[in-house]
Amino acid sequence: MNNLTLLYGENTYLRDVALKKYRTEFITSEGDLNLTVLDGRETNPEAIIAACEALPFLGSKRLIIIRDFNFKQTAPELTEFIKTLPDHCQLIITTNKADARTVLYKALKKYGELQEFKSLKPAEFRHWLATTTREQKLTINPDALALLATYTLGDCAAALSELTKLATYTNGQTVKRADVEALTHPDLHTSVFALTDAIGARQLDNALAHLNDLTMRGENLIQVFFAIVSQLRTLLRLQATIAKKIPTGQLASELKIHPFVIQKSIPLLHNFNTTELQTAYRRLLKIDKAIKTGQLSYSANNPTELAFALEKFVVSF
Repeated sequence: MNNLTLLYGENTYLRDVALKKYRTEFITSEGDLNLTVLDGRETNPEAIIAACEALPFLGSKRLIIIRDFNFKQTAPELTEFIKTLPDHCQLIITTNKADARTVLYKALKKYGELQEFKSLKPAEFRHWLATTTREQKLTINPDALALLATYTLGDCAAALSELTKLATYTNGQTVKRADVEALTHPDLHTSVFALTDAIGARQLDNALAHLNDLTMRGENLIQVFFAIVSQLRTLLRLQATIAKKIPTGQLASELKIHPFVIQKSIPLLHNFNTTELQTAYRRLLKIDKAIKTGQLSYSANNPTELAFALEKFVVSF
């Protein structure tokens, strides 16, 4: 292991798996007396430097882990310090976003090892899911695996949690599509995709059924509302970007949207023209304004008015 390591990226699950491996290897070799974990959102550079400079106690190495480091803070003293990191210190920094423009990032890249953990693309996530089920000695039908991948929308931690439930439920038997349907609730955004798809296909009963399902399973209606707003905004942005002849494979990076969202959204565009999307978006903005100005009453205990407004929005198509 390099004495200086930066683990970064939005795939927090795979990043934490890598961190756990480093941590376990160190404890196996050195024990936990010389392990220090600091919260990077609250810890200042002086505290990090002090922890790194402290000599090992009854050992030859110290492992310092800085979790969730904030790259927005300027840290010139830390930047200078890592250039001459003591041999006895292993420093691991983790963060969701590492700003490559900063002097600190450039120093980490020059003097240490950088590992990026990106959100998995749909095909990569399905491959990871298949590999994970094999490692857990769990047999799952291809259509059940595909549905689980769709329901969990690329979230490794959520998928692993659902696999654990499915393994217990099936008790060594093959996991079937019906098992996933029975045990796994779709991710909120997956449900909104289905709702939007039904709206676009002008399937009123189906769309209202999806909306009712979201309500009945206890989803926060304000979160549902903003998920619908986000989906419509994504469709508008996608439509405009595709019109510029941007290759499909580049859409996720161009729009900075999760690849799963891109994959699920593109088919929905066939059901809407630009005018319909713009009209729908304006209707949602009116609901948003009504909520913010108090014309539409909403609370978690009294969601009736918002529920009625969403039903009217669906029926408007």
